[in-house]
Amino acid sequence: MKKLLSLIAVGFVFLTSTFALDLGDVKGTWKDTNWDAKWTFSADGKILLTDKNGDTVYTFTDDNVKDYKLDVNTTGVSISFYCKDTQRAYKFTKPISLNADLDMHINPDWTSEDYDVKIKWQ
Repeated sequence: MKKLLSLIAVGFVFLTSTFALDLGDVKGTWKDTNWDAKWTFSADGKILLTDKNGDTVYTFTDDNVKDYKLDVNTTGVSISFYCKDTQRAYKFTKPISLNADLDMHINPDWTSEDYDVKIKWQ
């Protein structure tokens, strides 16, 4: 019963927050202030990474990512995937909270040092 109530609470939080979740699609733009980079999740399933000038750094699509996963649990929602071209695994997590910020985790193939940052809703 506790699990069911927790899942209902998680669903309610996500329906009422500015973090849109529609059949696994996150929509909106978040900024990584460490790199002046913007991550834009669009309705068509693309994830666009742009620099501070608005120039496209990389566009993640179904054609260039693998192991795409959407995970919903009692602590929040996360989207993860791997991109061979960038040689990195990515994970974006929306914890249960009233703000729309995301926790971003990037695991590069070439080093054991991962990159973790909170990216801010724009």
